[in-house]
Order: sequence, then structure tokens, then C-alpha cells
Amino acid sequence: MKKLLGASLCIWGICVVQTAIAQEKRSLTGSVKDAQGTTLLGVTVGIKNTSIGTVTSADGKFHLNISDKDTLVLSFVGFNKKEVAVNKQGDMKIILEATATSLNETVVVGYGVQKKVNLSGAVTSVNFDKTMQSRPVTDLSTALSGMAPGVSVSQASGQPGRENATIRIRGVGTLNNADPFILVDGIESSMSDVNMADVESISVLKDAAAAAIYGSRAANGVVLISTKKGKKGKTTVSYNGYYGVQKATRLFNPVSDYATYMQLMNRVAVADNPSNTLPFKQATIDSWKNATDRTLYPNTDWMGVLFGQGKMTGHTVSVSGGSDKTTYYMSLDYLHNEGIMKNTSQDRYMMRLNADHEISKKIKVGANIALTWKERREPQDVGTILTNAASTTPGITPKITDANGTRYGGRNTDDENGQLDNPLQYIETWNRPNRQQRTFAKVYGEWSIIDGLKFQVNGAADYFNVAQKSYALAGAIQNRWNFQKNIVAQQLDQQPASLAQMDSTNLHLTYFATLNYTKNLGTDHHFNVLAGMSSESVRGTLMTASVQNFPTNNTWELGAGLEQPKVGGTSDIYKIISYFGRVNYDYKNKYLLEANLRRDGSSKFRSGLQYGVYPSFSAAWRLLEEPFIKDVIPAWVNNVKVRASWGKLGNDRIPLYSFMDLYSAGQNYSYGGSIAAGLTPLTMANQNITWEKTTSSNLGVDANLFNDHFNVTFDVFNRHTSDILVKLGLSSLYGGLTPPYQNVGIVDNKGWELSMGYNNSAGDFRYGISGNVSNINNKVVKFQGNAIGTLSGASVIKEGWSIGSLYGLQVAGIFQNDADVAAWAKQRTAGTNKPGDFKFVDMNNDKVVDGADRINMGNTIPNWYFGLNLNAGYKGFDLALLFQGVGGVKRYYQDNWYTSGIRAGREINADFQNAWTPDNPNTNMPRLTAAANTDNTQANTFWVQNASFVRLKNIQLSYTIPKKVFRSTLQSIRVYVNAQNAFTWTKFKGLDPEVSDYTQPGIQYPNVRVITGGVNVIF
Repeated sequence: MKKLLGASLCIWGICVVQTAIAQEKRSLTGSVKDAQGTTLLGVTVGIKNTSIGTVTSADGKFHLNISDKDTLVLSFVGFNKKEVAVNKQGDMKIILEATATSLNETVVVGYGVQKKVNLSGAVTSVNFDKTMQSRPVTDLSTALSGMAPGVSVSQASGQPGRENATIRIRGVGTLNNADPFILVDGIESSMSDVNMADVESISVLKDAAAAAIYGSRAANGVVLISTKKGKKGKTTVSYNGYYGVQKATRLFNPVSDYATYMQLMNRVAVADNPSNTLPFKQATIDSWKNATDRTLYPNTDWMGVLFGQGKMTGHTVSVSGGSDKTTYYMSLDYLHNEGIMKNTSQDRYMMRLNADHEISKKIKVGANIALTWKERREPQDVGTILTNAASTTPGITPKITDANGTRYGGRNTDDENGQLDNPLQYIETWNRPNRQQRTFAKVYGEWSIIDGLKFQVNGAADYFNVAQKSYALAGAIQNRWNFQKNIVAQQLDQQPASLAQMDSTNLHLTYFATLNYTKNLGTDHHFNVLAGMSSESVRGTLMTASVQNFPTNNTWELGAGLEQPKVGGTSDIYKIISYFGRVNYDYKNKYLLEANLRRDGSSKFRSGLQYGVYPSFSAAWRLLEEPFIKDVIPAWVNNVKVRASWGKLGNDRIPLYSFMDLYSAGQNYSYGGSIAAGLTPLTMANQNITWEKTTSSNLGVDANLFNDHFNVTFDVFNRHTSDILVKLGLSSLYGGLTPPYQNVGIVDNKGWELSMGYNNSAGDFRYGISGNVSNINNKVVKFQGNAIGTLSGASVIKEGWSIGSLYGLQVAGIFQNDADVAAWAKQRTAGTNKPGDFKFVDMNNDKVVDGADRINMGNTIPNWYFGLNLNAGYKGFDLALLFQGVGGVKRYYQDNWYTSGIRAGREINADFQNAWTPDNPNTNMPRLTAAANTDNTQANTFWVQNASFVRLKNIQLSYTIPKKVFRSTLQSIRVYVNAQNAFTWTKFKGLDPEVSDYTQPGIQYPNVRVITGGVNVIF
């Protein structure tokens, strides 16, 4: 009986204890956000000293059964682990602090964002800090120079309004348009119409895995630009203003001493025929040597006449802030840029408004609006003016303005050639104002249907208008004067005032919708699925008109012209529709997988060939998440991730209607003995053309070391483009028909990229260094057999060579005497060479030098790209330097400003004062000859120059004034000085080694060195 009673009491006691424990357990909900208020998905929330736990949902919420005595343990990649005692708290709101690591950085990717730690594709993100945003960059496209591995940025011109750079991502993969796909806030637009101060970040998607969500638009890479948004809290007002001056980085170097010039021209006259009469008398040469009046006896340096010092000023004001429901960011920007060439300038106005509003906890709406207005002023085509400017001499007085008015100079001596140009006359009497307007508007709505499921719809319109007038004043081509004799030196036909006008519009409409679902299965499996569709249309119009003879030089309107009215116009439309999807999966934040699929349909191909399907796959492995690896890796290794990807992309960047026969109207025919209007064919069609195809593979590794002070990324890639659309030659039987496109070309780009960075501080001193280097090898695998296609001058396309390789004869030296000529292989088809001519290598040893002896003289596409960033700071002082460079590139440099073949009345480059003569045999420069003698100016290795360069692209020194110095209403005052294109190290002798197309000659508007001072104030 006692035993039974004891057992009963024991059972009763256990039940009481269990009941008490059960009563202590309760349901707890909570949410987890970061310090900025962003909800965090996938945070592990566990009960300390137990195996019980959960993860946060898409809205950052969690639910657990706990007791008041429990302690929660929260952990998430990129954030510090946190323990929180429950006590008697109800709905818990927990904030996690980001760890001191770059792994928690958010990177913009296609149709969304990802944390850097979770990326499996090749993506480079450029964050625009205070140093970047205060750089006086007149075009955003130039801001990426040296900032991203595998990204080449080349600014070909410093002309106001034409500074836009050419961007190439991982080389040149096509023989057509190789520009990357540019998106601003998710919509295709222009980098040139985005204010640098408005940019939050730029992401560059380089491999197919990262870019395939954009399908056919992404074959040349993708650049995603995200503009700033407002943040909840106090309204912030910011002002940035600067003033700067600019000079050419380099100018041509002509002989400016006219006496020396005349002596050189006498040498040219008798170079091939010693019996020729010398054009310049010794008396004329002596008169210039002894003269003191340089107006009548000028030694004109035309570079000093055409170019001077430019100036620029810029002002940006921005306002941002928000409430719990609404956030906003607005900016106004003004830029005035006066160029270094007379009559070149630009005024630019920009406005941006980004706003977001939360209608409810489930519905959000937003809008991005941007307006741009630009007015560019220039004479007629600057490149043409500079080319023609070489057709003058230092013996011309540019102009004289006196009681007789303004008169432009011609030759001042009868010895000189009578047909001379006066480039100043063109610059001052020809005008081509250009006005550009862009209106960009995007609206979006987002609906959180259920936890983890979001639907977003976006609509955008991008309207772009260009209006341009080209007019010449009445008598713009006027007589040119001999100021020594005060008579007309050159009688020219008097042209009436003329006006040509162009107006074009482009309306780009975009619609896309996405459905995004995020799901976690337990604590280990995390899924994100995206599905969407997009539709785009681009409608363009073009109107042209011209008229002549105006009553005055002040009525530049078409209706005011009196003679020769002409009009023309056209329009076009392009459409593309797409369906796309993406699946992301990660297991324990250890194994990361991503798959993309996109189907595009383009109106540039005929029905039946309009659609292409583009898949990609990528995977990544975070090694330190493996216990067996983490245990053997040193503690100073914080993260190691291995990535691999493969994908296929398309390209349809060829002219519209290329699959159709095209005809030209306005062609007259004789029909039945009378003239009848008709059509004539222009282009032969190929209805079977279809997408170019790019297959890309990538293998990469990312590592963070020394508590994230040091990071390194290395990628190896292979980019194979096939079915490239090429225009092959037609038989002469087809007359002047333009040949059709055919899918025949194949181009490979293989290479590797390395980027490294180190940042640290010691007390008040902080410092950092980061750099990147890329090696890219370009090769034309298939073109048209052994045939050679010419791109420009000595630049050709040939199978087995890089695109635009230089093709010509190998120079072995210079003939020193007649015996030297006689002993060499025959080079001329008629006659013999003379001492001072080049010796060319007989490559096939047939004793004759001809076209069969030409060789590959070098690549015009660089093999090496690199950038280097250095920064240091002490208390309020900051210093930042950016270096940019390319290597392994050649450029063919022979043009009107640099040649040994001289026409009468043309400039002579000062370098050719060292040309070969019997008294100057130890030189590598050939003798000076008349331009008709092409022995030395045919394509050969002498004219091939090393265009590699290193440039100090930007240097900035700034000082942030201590807040105690100024009123408390101000948050910050920062003053700075900045130099753009400060120094350049190169062997290239042309205007500038930084060019958009290395196959082109060197005559362009020079790049500029800009020195600015500015202030940034935040209220």
C-alpha cells in the first residue's frame, strides 16, 4: 500500500512539473531589419542551447514557441551574431548590425538586387562615393575609366557635348555594334543624360550568367545605373559647385617658322627631280628671317590660333528626405562648358525626381522622372576642319580687323601656292548649333500578394529629340588677302548664305512585369524564383530641309530663304518582345545555384527567324562554410568563393530592314521618250539572316582576407561569337548595289581579369589602394577564307588575326646610297628607289617587294587594360588618385599632320626636320618627297606606333571643414581641387592615345586637361 501511494505521488509530481513547463511556453512573433530599416530575409533565429529555430520570411518576420527565460540567437551572413533575452517581450523588433565586411554589400543585378556574397556570375559594382561624385565629369560614360576589370573606356574627344566615351566589356565580340546594353533604373537609356551626382551605383554584368536575363540585348555586356532615392527622416539639401579651366592634353606639332618651312619645301621640290625649279627664292626666305613685323611676315602657329584655354562651371542642387510612407529625391544641375577651340561650347540643364510611396503594407508605387536639355555650339564638322587646317602654311596671317572690316589672310608671297585654306575663316563663319532634349519617365507599382510573393509592373517612356541647323554666313567663303601688298591673294566664288536643318525624334516605350517568389524550406534551403515579360518599341522620325540666299545674316529660319528649297524625311520602327525567368537556390548559404532563360523576338528579322532562346547557368561554392575547410584555413581568411558559369546570348544590332530589299526614290528614267520619276534598288536583301550568337563561359574566385581589409577577385573567361552578320563583297555585275548581310563571321575573346584592394586606418590616418588588370586576346576565327576585308586605311579583317589588325610592309632600314638600292630586292614597279627611301623586307625571298610581302603589323585592339586607385586621408583631408592605361596596342599614324609626302601649301610636322638627307643619314625618318611619291607612305611598319599609355586620369585633394567652425544648421562643408587627365605617359605622337577606335587616323578634337576648384555643402 505504501509503495502504491509513493508511485502515485511521483506520477502526480511529474504531471505538475510538465504542466508548469507547458504553461511557461508561449507564442512569440518578431521581425528583423538592418540598421537602415530594410527587412532581412533568411535570418536564422534559434533558441540558445537548443536545436529549436526558424528563419525569417520575405517580410523579415519569424514565429517561435518560447518561454520568458529563453534567449534568442540570431545569425545572418554579413551581419554580427546577436543574442536577445526574451523576458516578457511581445512582438519583438530586432536590429542586426552589419559586420565590417564588403560581403554584405547589395549589388544591382538584372531585375533585382543580390548581396555580393551570393553572386555566382561575373559582376563588378562601382559605388559612387563623395570623391567620385564631385569629379567635374561632363559625361557619365567617362567615369568608369580604370574602375572595373575587363571594362575598356575610351574618350575620343574633349569637345563640349561630344565627350561621350566608347565602352567595351571583355573585348570586341562582333563586327557590328559592340556597345553594351545601358539601363538607367531598369530602363534602356543614355549614360550621357545622367548627372553623375545623381548616381548611387553602377553594376557591370560581364558574363552570360549575369547578363542572360537580358537575352539578346546583353551580348556585349550590360551596364546597370541606379540613381539615388530618398530616405526616411530629415530633409537633406546638398549643393555642389565648381569652376575650372582646360587646355589640350596635346596638339599637333607643325613647323611654325616660315623660313624653315620654305627651305623644307625647296627640298621637297627637288627630291625626285633635281632639275626642278625651287618654289621659294632665297630672297623670300631671307626677308622672313630678317623681318620684325610678324603681321606682314608671319610665323603662324596654327595650333595657337585655333586652340586656347577653355573654361567650365557646374552647379548641382539636390533635396532628399521622406516620411514613413513617402520618400523623395530631387536634383537640378547646370553645366556651362566653353571648349578650347573657338566657337565650341555647350550648355546643359538636367532635372531628376525619384519618388516612392507606400499606399499600404502590401502596395507601393513609385516614379522616376528625368529631363535633359542641351545646346551644343560648333562650326561645321570639327574633324573635317582639322583635316583641312593642314592645308595651310605658317606664312599666312590668320586675319586682320581694322577700319576695312575683318579680312582673312591668304598667301603673303607670290612664291607660295595660291590654293591655301584659312581654318580660322571656317571656324568663325560657319555654324552648326545642335539642341537635344530628352524626357525620361518611369512609373512602377509593387504588390506583396502573400508572404514571399511580389508582383511588380513597370512602364517607361524615353523621348529624345535632336534639332540641328548648319548655316554659313553670306560671303563665308570670301576672298583671302595678301596683307603685304594689301590686295586679294585668292579670288573665291562668293557663296550665298545657306541653311541646312535636321530634326529627329525617337520615342522608346518600355513595359515589363515581374513576379518574384521567395521561399525557405527549413533553415537550409532558400529559393528565389523570378518570371517576367517585357515589350519594347522604338519609333524614329527624321526630317531634313535646306534653303539658300537669306536677306540678312540674322534670319536663320527655313521660311526666310529665297532660293533652292529642298526637303526630305523618313521614319522607322523597331519592336522586341521578351519572356524571361530566373531561379536562385542556395543550401545553407554554402552552395549557390542560378539558372536564367530568356526568349526574345525582334522585328529586325523576317517572320520565322525572329525568335531566339538564351539560357545560362552558374554555380558558386563558399568554401569557408564547410567545417572541414574552415578548420584548416588560417583565421585571417574571411571568405573564399569559387564561381563557374556558362550561357548563350544573342545580338540583333544591325540596321533596320536589313532582311528586305531597299529602294531609293527620286530616280529619273527615260520612258517613252519622256522623263519619268522612279525607284532604284539600293540594297540586296538576305531574308535568311538571323541572330548573332555569343556563348560565354567563366571561372572565378573571390576572397576576403585580414578582417576584410584585403579583397581579391580573379576571373578567366572565354567568349565565342558566331553567326556574325557581315556584308561580303558582290560581283561587279550587280553594279552599285550594297551587299546583303550574311551570318558568316566568328570571333573569339579569351582572357583573364584580376582586381585587388586594401583599405585600413591607423588612428586618424586612413589609406587604401585598389587596382585591376585585364588581359584580352581577340581573334577572328572565320570571316571569308583567305580574303582580307579593309576596315580603314591599313586596318584589315583577316582570319586568325585580331579585328582591325594592321597590314603592311616591314621596314628594314633606309637606303643610304645607289649601291644600297641596287643590292636590294626590286621595290618599285617603274624606275628605282633613291637614297633616303625605306628598305622593305622581301618576306617570300622572290627578289621583288610587293603586296605578297605584307605582314601583320600589330593589334589595334589593346591586349591589356588596367586601373589603379590610391587614396589617403588624415582627419578632414582626403587625397585620391586614379590611374588608367592600356597596353599591347598599335596604331597607324599617317595623316595630313604627320607624313613625309608633302603637298604644296600643306603643313609639315616638326619631327620631319630630322628627315633623311645626305648630311643627316643616321635617322629612322625617310626623306621628304612630294605627296605623289607614295614609296614611303604606303602602309608600312614605320607609321605604326605604340599607342599604349598610362594616364593620371584624376587627382583630387579635398578638405572637410570641422563642424564646430560653422553654424549647426549645416551638416558638412567640403572644399576640393581636382585635375582631370593630369598627366599622360605614352610614345604615341598623335593628339591623344585614348581613342574610341584605334583603326581611325589621329585627327580629332583634342582631349583636354581640366583643373577645377569646388565646394560641396550639405544642409
